[in-house]
Amino acid sequence: MSIKQFNGEWVAQEDRVLFRFNTHTGEGYAFWLTRVIVQGLIQGSQHLGFHRLAQEHSPEVAQALTAFEAQTAKQQANFTQTYEGAKQAPMGELPILVVGLKMTQENEQTTVDLQLVDQRNIALHLPQPMLLILITLLDKLQESAKWGVGLEQSPSLLEETPTQPPLHLH
Repeated sequence: MSIKQFNGEWVAQEDRVLFRFNTHTGEGYAFWLTRVIVQGLIQGSQHLGFHRLAQEHSPEVAQALTAFEAQTAKQQANFTQTYEGAKQAPMGELPILVVGLKMTQENEQTTVDLQLVDQRNIALHLPQPMLLILITLLDKLQESAKWGVGLEQSPSLLEETPTQPPLHLH
């Protein structure tokens, strides 16, 4: 599945993020993301990015490059484009609650496996630039929600071991 566009909004009544994306083939998907899932996505992407860079650089340089990539994505993100509706909704029209996630990285692509409340899973295969834009969007939404789980609140990546296994969150 090739993602064309994604969108998100914090819904105060639900205290959740409504995350939607559509594909180049006209399919649309909608999910509810809780504070814990948003935190897992933000921190997981930072850890995976750090470990990817730490394979070629010292830990200090890898941490600086991770922060630079995040800042660059924040500056390049376009949040003014109108989200296009989808022609089809393979998982239904209503958003589905995400209850867990697994993130793995291979080279410049990250796989985000969303585990859904109805026992289904959906795997998103995101190139690094798209992942960084997604994380920028989620960081902006968590700021609106005042959740305190964003990029600035994340712990130092230098405290992590360089051989950390894939992130699992349930």
